[in-house]
Amino acid sequence: MAFKQLKDLIEWITEYHEMLEKQYETLAGSQKDERMQMALSFLASREHHLAEMMEDFLQDADDDLMDSWLVDSQEFDIRKIPSHIPECTGCADIHDVHKNILQAHKTLTDMYELRSQLAQNTREADLFRELAANQQAEARLQSRDIGRLEMY
Repeated sequence: MAFKQLKDLIEWITEYHEMLEKQYETLAGSQKDERMQMALSFLASREHHLAEMMEDFLQDADDDLMDSWLVDSQEFDIRKIPSHIPECTGCADIHDVHKNILQAHKTLTDMYELRSQLAQNTREADLFRELAANQQAEARLQSRDIGRLEMY
């Protein structure tokens, strides 16, 4: 699927968060260590929240903005979303989980920053700058909470 319109990209981002949620839920279920289960369950709930926020945004967003055409339609096969999500199958401790979440957030932040540079208008650029800032804030929140869990 090619991202032709902004709404296509927002739908892909929603699916990215949903796939991360499923990945963290699966990993949480396979852990024997209670702290790892708690950390991964927390991350799954945060990803669920982020997916819901993107869905709500898409519902409430200005149709003119969502229908705007992207300058460079990137080819993305929805079935390949997992290849854009860092695997955490080797996550043996909280440090591994933390590295994984930082990489997942960096992937989206980098994409948002690129999209803001390629934006055709101020509204689109502002949207992607805001999404990048929100993604960075979420990474800080998750890092802080994972750090707290590790301390106890």
